[in-house]
Amino acid sequence: MLGIKKLDIFILRSYLLPLLLTFFVTTFLLLMQFLWRYIDDLVGKGLELKVILELFCFAAMGLLQMSLPLSVLCASIFAYGSMGDTNELIAIKSAGVSLGRIMRPLIIFNVILMFGSFIYANNVLPYSNLRLWSLMFDVRNQRPEMNIKEGVFFDGIEQVRLKISSKNTATNMMYDVMIYDHRTSAGNTSVIIADSATMKVTDDKQALVLTLFHGKSYEDVIDRSDPAVYRERRPFRQYSFDKQQVLFELEDYAFSRTNVDLFKHNSQMQNVMQLDYMIDSLTLNFKDHNDRVFNQFFINNICKSKAEKNKGESVSMDTIMTKLSPTEKESIVLKALNVARSSQSFVIAAIDNNVDQAKSINKLRIEWHRKFVLGFACMIMFFVGAPFGALVKKGGFGVPVIFSFIFYLLYYVLTMIGEKSVKAASISTWVGMWFPVVIILIIGVYLTNLAIKDKSLPSLKPFLHEISSKLLAKKQNLNN
Repeated sequence: MLGIKKLDIFILRSYLLPLLLTFFVTTFLLLMQFLWRYIDDLVGKGLELKVILELFCFAAMGLLQMSLPLSVLCASIFAYGSMGDTNELIAIKSAGVSLGRIMRPLIIFNVILMFGSFIYANNVLPYSNLRLWSLMFDVRNQRPEMNIKEGVFFDGIEQVRLKISSKNTATNMMYDVMIYDHRTSAGNTSVIIADSATMKVTDDKQALVLTLFHGKSYEDVIDRSDPAVYRERRPFRQYSFDKQQVLFELEDYAFSRTNVDLFKHNSQMQNVMQLDYMIDSLTLNFKDHNDRVFNQFFINNICKSKAEKNKGESVSMDTIMTKLSPTEKESIVLKALNVARSSQSFVIAAIDNNVDQAKSINKLRIEWHRKFVLGFACMIMFFVGAPFGALVKKGGFGVPVIFSFIFYLLYYVLTMIGEKSVKAASISTWVGMWFPVVIILIIGVYLTNLAIKDKSLPSLKPFLHEISSKLLAKKQNLNN
């Protein structure tokens, strides 16, 4: 028994070190990808180091659902590939220990990891997402002049919409500026167009000064004392300027934290119980709404009046139509056509509405299934990596990294296809979220069966040779 325990410890040591190493490397790379994606929202905001570290910490916590399965796959290939490369696997098998027994300690470890992944995804991940995206919201609203994009209306200033064609980040000069000022709450009654402009914050950080050059201002003069005269005359004011300064108050310029409760209703910020409640509530609300709309349409358009007849008396539409005049018949036919067209439009709109409702509910269902998929993904990645490493018998990080990337890329692509199909309401949530797991599981079962029976991986040379022969033959036929 002591020898078996030492074997378990040896296998765990061979697995845990590459697992931790690949986990931190993968998380770091994904974090750099996150930084590259949101670099424009972070640069030039004057954020404190504490805020940046907090942002990266919550981002890293959210990336675990991608880095952990890949780490398990790479570590399992490395562990069993290294043991096969150094003939340790052969020595253990020669002592009468089967591959299943060799895999047992890591199976137990990954079962524990699977349940731990679910607990993490259900409790920690919603909290980290909540803090991450609430913090990102605050960061994006810091230094609004840095968030102005070319060719896009900027809404970072309350009741003001601003659009520019281009800007020079070195001089902070913006060109072809258009401003819609809604601070009077009267619609698009004030528009300013300028050739160029600069923007800066006052020293007390309480206001934003926009300096405009060579432009025109258009304004509707509103006379609220006599609305009738105003509607009739519509007075209008226009003036040109060479330089003009516009002041916008920034009461919340200093970096402040938004109440996280404003974001907690997002599907990514909820656990399984909360998602169940949201799914049930939305389903019932949508059903009640659809029933109410259908009843109203049916009553108002189909059953507008009730025909009176004696009990037991049969009514023949042909008899009734023969008694009507041609004008009355034409009127009835036109009304029937209108009702039919209205019904058709209602049915088409109802179908589109049901699809939109299904998409809304599917977003919640995707997050519900994702809590469970993470743990199962870690488990099946082990059953792919461990037998594959035992079959290839290659040590080092070269082979594990390459084949881990290939297997995980296959899993990731299938997952993205499934999630997009579910979001489009084209397939059920169960199929879309679990068919990537099933496909990888089939690959894992196949590789495990080969490893247990000490068979080698099928060679790709005959397959590649056949493909190359067909391509050469096709090329020769085209040349002839």
